[in-house]
Amino acid sequence: MEIEEGGHLPFSDVDIYRRNYGSLSHEVYRKPTHTNLYLQQSSHHHPANKQSVLTSLTQRARTLSDQDSLPQELEFLTSVFKMIGYKPKQIQRALTSTTHTEDTAKDNKPASKA
Repeated sequence: MEIEEGGHLPFSDVDIYRRNYGSLSHEVYRKPTHTNLYLQQSSHHHPANKQSVLTSLTQRARTLSDQDSLPQELEFLTSVFKMIGYKPKQIQRALTSTTHTEDTAKDNKPASKA
């Protein structure tokens, strides 16, 4: 059972925390032992597999972070991706493809019947 410490409560990859004025917010949670090592760009995997690492982690950040913590999370991911050898163009593709997917999903919603 998790216990709130310092206003933070980690729960299933999400850190739920209490803001100064009392409302709740959320962001991506990583255990203190997390090493930030993912599939490196120099590995002998198919390029689609390597790109999917970037895309899936970016999508995870957009799904689990609120609007206040999202820019910080995306900046953190960008630095991790650079550290493991990905080029800025690959990183940018992951960031923009995730945004495009969300926009497309919004556009494809069926119109409500009035």
